[in-house]
Amino acid sequence: MPELQASETEKNDLQSSILAGYLTPKDLAHALGVSERTIARWHRFREGPPRIEFGRKVYYRLESVSTWIASCESPEPRGDRTKRVRVRATDSSRTTVPMERNHFRGLSGPSGSHD
Repeated sequence: MPELQASETEKNDLQSSILAGYLTPKDLAHALGVSERTIARWHRFREGPPRIEFGRKVYYRLESVSTWIASCESPEPRGDRTKRVRVRATDSSRTTVPMERNHFRGLSGPSGSHD
C-alpha cells in the first residue's frame, strides 16, 4: 500500500505543479470575497475574468485575473476641480406667450350639451 500512496502523492504534486498559476472558481470566489454563484453569473454575462475550460473543469489564470481587476479600476474624481454647471443659451427669437383658457360654452356635440 505505501507504493500506492507514493504514486498518489506524485500525481497530486504533478497536477499542482502544472496548475500552479491557475485558480479554481472556488479559490477565485474566496480570494475576491464573493460567492461561486457570482463568479458563474459574471461568466454568463461576460463580465468577469477570462477562464480556461478543460472538459468540465474551469480554471482562471492568475495573470488574467490581475489584468481584469486592474481594468475594473476607475479613477477617483479630483477634489480640487469644481463641478461645472451647464447653462443653456436661450433663443431670442422665441418669446413666451401667456396661455389663456378658452371657454366655449356655446358649443354642443351631436347629442346635446356636455357640461
